[in-house]
Amino acid sequence: MARKRLSKEDRRLQLMDAAAKLFGKSSYGQVTTAELAKAAGVTEPVIYQHFKTKLDLYVAVLKRAREVTIEHYDQLAAKLPTPLLKAIAVVRAHGQIMRENEPYFRLHLRALANSDLPRVRQALKENYLAYHRYFSGLIESAQAQGEVHKAVDAEQTAWFIMSQGMLMNLCHQLGINELEEAGYVDGLLQDALGHISLIESPLAMLGQIVAGTNKTTSN
Repeated sequence: MARKRLSKEDRRLQLMDAAAKLFGKSSYGQVTTAELAKAAGVTEPVIYQHFKTKLDLYVAVLKRAREVTIEHYDQLAAKLPTPLLKAIAVVRAHGQIMRENEPYFRLHLRALANSDLPRVRQALKENYLAYHRYFSGLIESAQAQGEVHKAVDAEQTAWFIMSQGMLMNLCHQLGINELEEAGYVDGLLQDALGHISLIESPLAMLGQIVAGTNKTTSN
């Protein structure tokens, strides 16, 4: 039985997902287009139908990493009623999101070694600035809704949140899992929120909402 022909967009996504796995395991310079084609189950000319050069594919994969990450953030945040709870939920789920999309998170670190290439450096910069806008935007919205002190610097808080995500990614790639196992994220959130939150026990509130949602789903 003949396999269903993929649409142009689906083929492009398939190529990027396959490339992410290879680029995440090796350097940009070491991966060949022949290896990329084999991993994707296509011929080399198919790659060039979608990407003019290997660098075009690499940059597209880096941008795809951002899209995949924020898509997961949005799906999770959509289930929560307020900006602060959305931010907490996303931070708490970071480890799971990271594991489910490991090739892309590994690539975030791998790509730093190729940041001497202007287009790679620009793609990484755009990725991290997008993550920063995501979290600073949630914090600013939480301030507007009276969940967070007005005096809090939303941009600095967002950079701090991102620094912890990068630390977790680095530790995960090195096989250092103690941070997650020791409840590091909840402890971090509890300490940080004690200074900025105007809501009493937001972690407990989030837990009740999640438990209620799970109960409703199971019924």
